[in-house]
Amino acid sequence: MQLTDNKTSPDFALVFRALPGLYLLLSPELRVLDATRLYADASHFKLEDICGKHILDTFANNPEKTDEHGKQNVMASLRFVLANKKPHMMPIVRYDVPLEQGGFERRYWRTSHTPILDPAGNLVYILQEARDVTALVLQEQLNEQNRERLSLLTNTLHAVTWDYDIENNRMSWGVNLQEAFGYSPEEMGQPNTGNTGWLSRVHPDDAAAALESLRQAAEAGHKYWSCEYRFRKANGTYAYVLDQGYFVYNDNNKPVRQVGAMIDLTESKQSEKTLKETNERFWHLLEKQPYMSFMADAKGRITYFNDNWYEYTGISKGQVDGWINAVHPEDSAHVLTAWNEATRYGHAFEQEYRIRNHVDGQYRLFLDRSVPMYDEEGKVKFWIGTMTDIEDQREALTQVQLKEQQFANILNLLPAHLCLLMGPTHTCRYVTPGIYSMYGNRHYLGKPASEIWPETQPIHFTEVFDKVYQQQEPVSFKEVLVPITPSYSGPQKNAYFNIQFQPLLDPNRHIEGVLLSAVEVTALVECKQKAASSGVPD
Repeated sequence: MQLTDNKTSPDFALVFRALPGLYLLLSPELRVLDATRLYADASHFKLEDICGKHILDTFANNPEKTDEHGKQNVMASLRFVLANKKPHMMPIVRYDVPLEQGGFERRYWRTSHTPILDPAGNLVYILQEARDVTALVLQEQLNEQNRERLSLLTNTLHAVTWDYDIENNRMSWGVNLQEAFGYSPEEMGQPNTGNTGWLSRVHPDDAAAALESLRQAAEAGHKYWSCEYRFRKANGTYAYVLDQGYFVYNDNNKPVRQVGAMIDLTESKQSEKTLKETNERFWHLLEKQPYMSFMADAKGRITYFNDNWYEYTGISKGQVDGWINAVHPEDSAHVLTAWNEATRYGHAFEQEYRIRNHVDGQYRLFLDRSVPMYDEEGKVKFWIGTMTDIEDQREALTQVQLKEQQFANILNLLPAHLCLLMGPTHTCRYVTPGIYSMYGNRHYLGKPASEIWPETQPIHFTEVFDKVYQQQEPVSFKEVLVPITPSYSGPQKNAYFNIQFQPLLDPNRHIEGVLLSAVEVTALVECKQKAASSGVPD
């Protein structure tokens, strides 16, 4: 295949154009001599349109984005090859390609230039190889954005995130570790490192159970793991923590990574001891909460539904048998199988399925979360669960791409009521199920804050949103009195919340919206008020 005068022979052109890569052949004058078909297809041009042109004249003109930076990088790389007769790899550059229907498609490229010398050492050609790395660049940008948002959320909630690389036995800790527990990541050490690892700080009475729950979750292929235990802080005291993780599996269904968060529950545990509910108050709570709730015995047989279940399904009040008839026929078999497995092995049950509304005959999607309650010997005593209407939330989540799913799973593990309000009108983009405990069965997605919560106008919530959005500074309130309407049709009541308004910034540090997080502290405030009225010192 003879090459002469910077022109390719017909045979060479046939072979060159069929190469399985994105190649461009240039003369020393930087004119295009030939290109592979894959290169032409990827860049959306015809070979005859670029052959003979200077390399810079092949750049399509995108009026919405200047390509001067990309051109400068290309010329710098080519000048290096011409001057040194050595290969050169360019940094990743953005170069958008034109579409047949008009407009441009964003693309990122990793490009190299290789000199081709004759026997005398003279440069006769330059071979350009391009690789489309758009997917990798966009994924990295998304990962960085998710890391920033997760960091923002965990900082707001004072959670300590962790990331365990199972294959390499490496543990990474979030930035709140020092603040929450008094340790630096170096002091925490790595797994299986004797007296410096995580396990060495778990209370001796809780360590075996925590490890066993982890092992069972991994062997059963569960996506989630959750455990409460006591964890020794740097000052020697023990904190009650809720530790929740999300498993990542490889193609062989072997866990390779676990991501999670630790929450200090010490204050909540102390409040539980001070405000331990009587049996009557427990039943009252089940009946008045805004969800459909139920109880089951240790073997999983339903023993109780609250009134919300009967009002929604139309089933005769007090009837607990035949509840599966209210579930969509396409979901019922899967629900029963998963419920029987959960009650058999004693792990938490979480399932999404459709339930029929007897008023209009339509099915709506609900999230069923059920947990076992244990006796003093650690045996399951009964089950308690809630069913939350997530039809609107699921409709929004179906629009989220698959690569964002892991972040969404981690987000749902955080123990707070969250609402993401975007733009200067504070339009709801995302809401966690816990918000329904504050304002019942109303619609959130696509609605501005002023329309979602008209009853908060006297306490000027929308003015706070405006301030946070405009000044980009967080605002928080402790034990603020808020009017709420928790049930579907019940009256308004007052509750106390710790509320945080956090500005949400994009990767360019421009304001996107405001993240509202709310943690109810009504029981704690009432306890303080009761103690104050009775003269009991704090």
